[in-house]
Amino acid sequence: MILNNAKIYSDGTIREGALLISDGIIESIKFASSKDDQDAFVKKNSDGKVIDCEKRLILPGIIDIHSHLRDMGQSEKETFLTGTKAAAFSGITTVLAMPNTKPPAIHSKQVKSWMEKAEKNIHVDVGFIAGVPRDLNFEEVKNIIKLGVFGFKIYPLSSLNEIDWYNDNNIQKLLSLSYEFQIPIFIHPDYPISKDERFKIFQDNLKEPYSPLKLHNKLYPKENETKYVNFILDIYNKILNDKTLIPEGYPILHFCHISCRESYLSVKKIQKQNEEFKISFEVTPHHLLLSNEIQLNNFNYGKVLPPLRNQEHSAFLFKELEEGNIEIIGTDHAPHTINEKSKEFNQAPSGFPGFETYPLLLLDKVFKNEISIRNFVRAASEKPAEQFKLKNKGFIKAGYEADLLIIEQVPEYAINSSSFKTKAKFSPYDGFKTRVSIWKVFLRGEQININNHKPSGKIVIRE
Repeated sequence: MILNNAKIYSDGTIREGALLISDGIIESIKFASSKDDQDAFVKKNSDGKVIDCEKRLILPGIIDIHSHLRDMGQSEKETFLTGTKAAAFSGITTVLAMPNTKPPAIHSKQVKSWMEKAEKNIHVDVGFIAGVPRDLNFEEVKNIIKLGVFGFKIYPLSSLNEIDWYNDNNIQKLLSLSYEFQIPIFIHPDYPISKDERFKIFQDNLKEPYSPLKLHNKLYPKENETKYVNFILDIYNKILNDKTLIPEGYPILHFCHISCRESYLSVKKIQKQNEEFKISFEVTPHHLLLSNEIQLNNFNYGKVLPPLRNQEHSAFLFKELEEGNIEIIGTDHAPHTINEKSKEFNQAPSGFPGFETYPLLLLDKVFKNEISIRNFVRAASEKPAEQFKLKNKGFIKAGYEADLLIIEQVPEYAINSSSFKTKAKFSPYDGFKTRVSIWKVFLRGEQININNHKPSGKIVIRE
């Protein structure tokens, strides 16, 4: 197949040209060339199929390293089929799934059945992140790693395995596990506030009520996110001081959904301290684009953990993306039912769907020249592929899988969550405007953003 007459993003620039795809792999890229070169290019096209892209822009498929695909006891919220279909129609061609399933994926048998449930039911490629086995069982850790997971995730506020993740010794054991097996540890950074603090916040709210989203921010304050980030980084430094490790053996840490200036700067500081430290982080689209000042008909639609912060934090993080300092974006796609989101605010679960708004809104910023295409592609595709060793993904290069997103600029229109492919048909972005239209999405050269598409995604294994 040839994708002809296109604008192609490759090696940091956009140039007009064509892609030749054979057996799901980008065989070659042709930019300005002679008539003889073009004829030779066409002769290599074994299936004879040619698509005229009419000068539309081809980008690498997006890689989302933080999603909740539900299923596994939560199919009323989302299934592998509906979640990955939402991703496919959004230009997201690879996702990593988080382990807070029912039951939680903290045992090799559970992880295996989770993967088996996904087989033949995914429209995009899916990788898996496990929970930590109870008691940090070493043999069970090895059994889970053999299944090809991309790492282990911890939730300090709501442990999946009854392990206290505020205990120094447990964190040291976890980091020891990481350097022993060279496996990433994904961390949801947060400390709980005390009962006295919580009581005072509610008392103050009775005197002078906050909006629900600002109240949520006070109950899960930025200081506690930063405190946990620093707690982990202190132990990381301690381990490296106590043990003689070569850089190749350093523990691998990834901080999920950094949401405020202070925790961001803490991670950046240690990254600059030693560039060989294996420490990364992601920022969500909603912590780049939204604040807790947003007005919603249903504030539950904007309830998420970590909370939407004050506007100064989203503005700061967006500026860092604009300057190329944020290397990974993850949606934290977290579908829930409308019934759950219709409860009283303090009873409604946190989270909202993110696949179907992320590319439309951030690529709109690209079209408005608020973010460079280079910085977007780096954070959306290239760095996630590099960081998590997704072989032959994330770039438009010869020899790489033909996971591609083709977009065009159209007259501005409003986002409408009722048309989402996910089961969670609500969004804090309802009514937001975009000028981005997703024309075609390919997974290994097969178009996947079509309604009657049969699932062709694969389970990806960490090399």
